[in-house]
Amino acid sequence: MKYTKTVLITSIFYLFFINNHLHGQSKSKEELGNSLVESILSKNIESFKVLLLPKKVVLKLLENNTPENINKEERDSLMKQSESAYDNIFISQYENNFLKIVQLTETNKIDWSNLKFEILYKYSSKQHEYDPFLIHTRLINSDYNHFYFSAVRYKGKWFLEDEMEITKDEKYAPND
Repeated sequence: MKYTKTVLITSIFYLFFINNHLHGQSKSKEELGNSLVESILSKNIESFKVLLLPKKVVLKLLENNTPENINKEERDSLMKQSESAYDNIFISQYENNFLKIVQLTETNKIDWSNLKFEILYKYSSKQHEYDPFLIHTRLINSDYNHFYFSAVRYKGKWFLEDEMEITKDEKYAPND
């Protein structure tokens, strides 16, 4: 049963973070993208973390998507495990991803100017007021040419939701 709960928690997190702190909310994808780049250039992990979808929102979304066929005790246990996983697993993954991008920026020629953030994909969502996207911008005159990050628009505000990556070649084609 413990294994099943762990698999369920992981699956729910991946549903939101792959498929798909309020004071860090952004009004547009451009504002979010520019704040993200500022955090990378200043190597400020705290300013990066405030761009993430807030923990209480993530937990609320998870709670709303727990299976209907489990009892209250199992639901409470699942939510407690989810809260722990958020703190102990996912935040550290975000931090590691951020540090990798900072390191790439330090060890390669990357020009972070003249960025135009575009939506490549808008993923489907069953949650009201929760819209996940894949955002892209080209990096001109750089060793790496593409910057991608996952974002979510939640209740009209933009947040960083998942990993970001810098690639030399185009990795994702636009969704026409």
